[in-house]
Parts: sequence; structure tokens; C-alpha cells
Amino acid sequence: MTGEQHTTTSVSDESNLKAPLLPIQRTQSIIIPFNFKSLFNLKNFYVILGPLLSLMVCLFVKIESISSRNMLAVIAWVFSWWVTSALPLPVTSMCPLFLFPLFGISSADTVAHSYMDDVITLVLGSFILALAVERYNVHRRLALT
Repeated sequence: MTGEQHTTTSVSDESNLKAPLLPIQRTQSIIIPFNFKSLFNLKNFYVILGPLLSLMVCLFVKIESISSRNMLAVIAWVFSWWVTSALPLPVTSMCPLFLFPLFGISSADTVAHSYMDDVITLVLGSFILALAVERYNVHRRLALT
């Protein structure tokens, strides 16, 4: 014994240290033949329902103020997607960012400022960073070093 020190580590700790920081994703490409019947399903109908309701409001609802009518059309669009869950709710909640400027209700800059205040951006960024650290076990890697 010439002063050698043996440390015992578990197998799971060694495998965690040797694992890549980012997961390796191997995807297999599966070719699915195109079928027109796959386009006509209830989910796709719900996606199309929002713009159709918006178009119907713009064409058939007569309100003195054009911006009020356009706002009602945007509400019909977003509400139909929200109720039917045609798109995920985070996507539906971001729709006013492109619908308000498209319908002339407000500028994109004004809508973006109402969505992203400085404090909201800071908190959102810290949550995303914390989730990424937890997802890829960076907190364990930092604790072991």
C-alpha cells in the first residue's frame, strides 16, 4: 500500500457523468402515404372554424365602429380555438400578437409590449432556464464537481 486511495462510486453516478449533456435523439423516418381522407377530420375542422367565424363576423355583423367589429371577429376566432382546443392553449393565447395587427386593431409593438413587460420576461426566462437545468441534470453535474 503506497498511499493509494480508493473511492467507491455507484454505477449510476459514473453513468450520469459520462452521459452526454444533451440527449441524443435517434429518429427513424417513416414514410406515410398521403391520403385526402386524413385531411377531413374533426381536428382540422376546428382549426378552420376560427377563421370562418371571424370571416362571418366581418361580413355579417354591422357595428358603427370598424375596429369594434374587427375586435369581435378576433374574439370569435380565439374563443373558438380555445373552446375546441384546436391548437394548444399557449399557441391560442399568442394569437392576438398577429391577429390585432392583421385586423388593424392595434400595432404589433403595442401588443408585444402588453405581453412582455421587463419583469415578466425576466421571470419567464429564469423559469425556462431552471427547467432546462433540471431536464438535463445540470444541477447534479454541478453538485458533483
